[in-house]
Amino acid sequence: MEANVMKETSPLIVGILHIHKVITRGLTTSLSKCDEYLSKQGITQGETEGFSLYLKTLMSILHAHHLSEDEIAFPYFKTKIKAPFDQLEDDHRTMAQLLINLEKCLLDLSQDGIHNLSDVLTTLNKIWGPHIKIEEENFTGEKLLAIAGFKEQLEITKSLTSHGMKNSGPGPLTVPFLFYNLEGSDREAFMMNFPWIVKKVLVPFVWRGKWKPMSKFFI
Repeated sequence: MEANVMKETSPLIVGILHIHKVITRGLTTSLSKCDEYLSKQGITQGETEGFSLYLKTLMSILHAHHLSEDEIAFPYFKTKIKAPFDQLEDDHRTMAQLLINLEKCLLDLSQDGIHNLSDVLTTLNKIWGPHIKIEEENFTGEKLLAIAGFKEQLEITKSLTSHGMKNSGPGPLTVPFLFYNLEGSDREAFMMNFPWIVKKVLVPFVWRGKWKPMSKFFI
């Protein structure tokens, strides 16, 4: 699945992998910061706004990703690939409830509140890892290429992207979050799908004031 040929010829799988990497890093970073704040007996001075914004944006992107899978990707895959869809959809419902719990946790970022936040994030992360493992083992570039051409996959990818961006919250927050939780060739490949004005003007200049508080948590 990670082979270059699969990355080059299966745009649908590439898109899913990128979003998985963004969310995985978001969860890992959030948990790491919780550990840091707990060890320091409180949130680091000047990071409260950025940490809260980072988590809210992560939650929005995770919600939008699952909504896109439920409404577009899974119905498409069900006609082509055998996979444990009931398990995947159950996971989505469980994680949706955990996102509600996370939102409540963000109302209290005291020492006790961070403990609670860390507990919910840990539970979410324990579900997320096995969940995406199932997806990535069942929905592979090799399987998709055997049953769907590049053009068809590209159209589904565009639909997923449009659907995801529509439901993931304000672009000035979500787009930088997506860019800067990827690195190297993954970031370059992901950014290729965006208009130059977004990459060269909006994100680095026009929108910077909106996402700057999160910059400490980005790559």
